[in-house]
Amino acid sequence: MPSLYLINPAESVPGYFGLEVLEAWAGIRAVGMADLAMPTVAAFAPADWAVRLCDERVEPVDFDASAEFIGLTGKITQRERLRELATEFQRRGRKIIIGGSYASLSPEEVRTYADILVIGEIEEIAAELFADLSSGRYKPEYRGTKPDIGAGPLPRWDLYPPGHAMTAQVQTSRGCPFECEFCDVIQYLGRKQRWKEPERVIEELNLLHGYGYRSVFFADDNLTVMRRRTRSLLEALACWNDRPAGDRMAFSTQVSIDIARDADILNLLRESGFAMTFIGIETPNEESLSLAGKRQNLNADMIGRIRTIAEHGILAFGGIVVGFDQDGPDIFERQAAFIQAMPLPLVSPGLLVAPDATPLHARLAAAGRLIDGRQSAASVVGTNIRPLLMSDETLRNGMIWLLNRVFSAELFAERVAAFVDICGEHRPQERMPFFSGMNAALARRLARSGRPEYALIRMLDKAAHARPDLLSILTTIFVYYCQARFMLEREGIWDETTRRRDRPLI
Repeated sequence: MPSLYLINPAESVPGYFGLEVLEAWAGIRAVGMADLAMPTVAAFAPADWAVRLCDERVEPVDFDASAEFIGLTGKITQRERLRELATEFQRRGRKIIIGGSYASLSPEEVRTYADILVIGEIEEIAAELFADLSSGRYKPEYRGTKPDIGAGPLPRWDLYPPGHAMTAQVQTSRGCPFECEFCDVIQYLGRKQRWKEPERVIEELNLLHGYGYRSVFFADDNLTVMRRRTRSLLEALACWNDRPAGDRMAFSTQVSIDIARDADILNLLRESGFAMTFIGIETPNEESLSLAGKRQNLNADMIGRIRTIAEHGILAFGGIVVGFDQDGPDIFERQAAFIQAMPLPLVSPGLLVAPDATPLHARLAAAGRLIDGRQSAASVVGTNIRPLLMSDETLRNGMIWLLNRVFSAELFAERVAAFVDICGEHRPQERMPFFSGMNAALARRLARSGRPEYALIRMLDKAAHARPDLLSILTTIFVYYCQARFMLEREGIWDETTRRRDRPLI
């Protein structure tokens, strides 16, 4: 019987979206989001294949697995471990298949580690790939197309390690019509958005609901960019998710800031169960936005739009980027003030990086401004770009200062309070103590850091009592803050003096 062992490698270092803090501070091994790639690929395997999945973030890799083929997937943040695993399994005589976003965007980086390289999307090449593997006459490379993503089988969530992921994933569309210079999504998935019909999305949700998941991330590059399609999907979700509190799904996704102009869509998002959206806010520097092609953020009252989203009961998670060509040494204090002016507890500040295959990478390579990219995936203050208007040292030190400001307990608490104060109401949730179980373990560890951290814990507890409808959102905020602090402390860039409100950059 042909056999396949699919592995999602561990991350190289803790990141904003990991949950390494749970194991370090609370003894709980878990991940924020279940990997979607492995169950998707596994669903295309013929019935006579033995398929096994391993998410290394929650369980060790079985190097003695008897599978004939070892499949590796992953993002750039997993590349070091991906190469290590490929090397070890090759040493043991296994045939290595590598696919996923990193392999598709940077094929030359992994080609020497793979017996079979899969580039692009799998739907329309899966039958040929598995037939060739079964016969033993496979090619060294397979290239996917831009398929109908609703035509494939349901993901094999029955094979995914149970009980470790806080959130499952569903993808309802691929592609994005925007042209941000630094984004590799359109290089991989295209600008023409393709989507699944609402009936297919609900099939996947029913499957996940049956396996006990009550939180789902919609892994779309931009869920709401096609408004007519969005309304149809959200109306179907609102009907499907009209359930008692303990049975209802909590959704999250990615959108662009222009959604704040559409009150109808915002209301449908909340009614259907969306509590959080990731938004690429990037920067208050309009020159940087213009150069990067981030047109949807230009000439907009960003602060007002984030406030509008909060007023509709949705927590925005803001992507923040520093290091554009138009950013000078003043950008760090500008970003700090910009972030603090918004009801925006959750942010993920990072330095601009030029991914392979992007227009930004091509432009900077031609200008001789690219450096060794390995550090960009190994640190929150890493980049592969030589800045234009400041030195490397100024960029790094300024970013460290910004991170310490943004995640100081005092300033973080202010943003949480601002959000809770204006957040629109959600459906009532089951009442329970906020600081119990996982939250209590994290709180005990965080409280040891000092009075500002203890004050943040007290404030969150009071907010949970005052707004029980926000219990799950406040839990997300708290766990994320602990993860960010853990990440900064582990990297050695948490500075007990820089975080003070009265400490300027210069």
